[in-house]
Amino acid sequence: MRGARDAIVKAATRLFAEKGFAATSIREICQSAGITKPVLYYHFRSKEHLYQELMLDIFNHSSKTLLGISKLRGSLRERLIRYLSTEFSDAKRDPIQVQFLFRVMFAPEREHPYFNFIEEFEKQRQVIAGYIQQGIDSGEAQGNARFLATVLMGMELVAILEHLFTRRPTLTRRSAKKYVDILLRGGPAS
Repeated sequence: MRGARDAIVKAATRLFAEKGFAATSIREICQSAGITKPVLYYHFRSKEHLYQELMLDIFNHSSKTLLGISKLRGSLRERLIRYLSTEFSDAKRDPIQVQFLFRVMFAPEREHPYFNFIEEFEKQRQVIAGYIQQGIDSGEAQGNARFLATVLMGMELVAILEHLFTRRPTLTRRSAKKYVDILLRGGPAS
């Protein structure tokens, strides 16, 4: 049954990314996933429940990435580079999921069920700010940890958007290093 759930998630993510939540029907999701409505309803109570699960999956994945970074040894710079590199790799691996996320984030609220993006992004910012604060405390960084976390998340967002719009190979470990160096040192290291 896990295969059916994965097919539903993949189909719904693609359709929501292409058409939006409101314009996508359960019938289309089932047809695209190659399953019947009872199978969909076995896994998800409703289209709204499916949407909420997709959103939670996305943010839970990012939380797992951040948790993994917390277990790494090394400098703040190395840990932030690993975080950005992982996020970049994930965006390249599954651009449809990223397109889905951006579509619902910027769509009018009436076009999709409520999801508290601000709360989820704030959780991420707090974790990143915690890493940065550790770096400030150890002398690896200077400034306001929350503000620096916001700047890092903003750079990440713009880099991913640029990649989606241009398809240029901008989501690399090298670019992650440059962004982190700008954040921590005011400019890229040579």
